[in-house]
Amino acid sequence: MSLSKLKASQSTQPEVDSAEAAQAIFKAALEAVEAGETQRFSEETVQKLMTAAVKLFAAKVEQEDRFFSPLLDPGKLVTPTDVVVTVSEILRAVNLNTFDLAMWFNRPRPPGEEEGSRDEGSS
Repeated sequence: MSLSKLKASQSTQPEVDSAEAAQAIFKAALEAVEAGETQRFSEETVQKLMTAAVKLFAAKVEQEDRFFSPLLDPGKLVTPTDVVVTVSEILRAVNLNTFDLAMWFNRPRPPGEEEGSRDEGSS
């Protein structure tokens, strides 16, 4: 398909309300976890969600030159164990190690943003 045809087909598709879509997926995922029914979400579905979330978060941080918490209510909805399990597998998936992580973890933040500070506001 040519680029012009692709753009034309994309422009005719109805816009998705990203906030509504995110809320629906968020609710369904938490319900599945709480009910012990994670099989409701296939591995591919989880991979798509994780990939999109990682790409979007990294792009917002880089393009907007600001940091904000990637998690809602850290420490309550998502436990430290949840984070370590997820981060460990993401590092393995892209062939990184803890040394690589340490270099990025210590990168400078934009002026005025302290280490560990969180911008809790929404865009």
